[in-house]
Amino acid sequence: MPTQTELTSSRLRMVALDPHLAELQLSDRAAFFEALGVEAEPSWPPALTDEAGMRDLRDALKADPGETGWRTWVFISPVMHRLLGTGGFLGAPDAQGRVEIEYSMLTSYREQGLATEAVNTLLQWAYSHERVKQVVAHTRDDRDASHRVLEKAGFVQSGRVHDEADGHDVIAWSHERSRLAA
Repeated sequence: MPTQTELTSSRLRMVALDPHLAELQLSDRAAFFEALGVEAEPSWPPALTDEAGMRDLRDALKADPGETGWRTWVFISPVMHRLLGTGGFLGAPDAQGRVEIEYSMLTSYREQGLATEAVNTLLQWAYSHERVKQVVAHTRDDRDASHRVLEKAGFVQSGRVHDEADGHDVIAWSHERSRLAA
């Protein structure tokens, strides 16, 4: 099995899904949990992650394994050996040095500051790459908890649009390298 790309923070171990892990998440959930060294999680995956998205992730990583780290990371409690959530980026930086971040926590682990900790850790990782100049995010306007996560991580609102397909207003957020928390 290939070496895993990992990050750690005070309460999290974060593992970047690579082609192998992305395949296991779809085809053999028990082997996925075992490869990560975590307890089986019956409620996996968290909200906003569906099978089509997991297939797209697997296919993108299979086509370009170099995207590992610029896609999905899983958030793990190193104390409980449990999966807590997922997040990451929608791909490598674009020509302007911009990446888009996303995240989702299992219901049991919300409202504990873990998503903010994960986002801050991902920001530090992204900005460790010189080509990253800005991190953006998009949230539905009715997602107050997500708004708090982004605000605590130093994001500022940069716009609002109406998503006709979803029927909701979406808030655009941005974070500049200079706002990275120390």
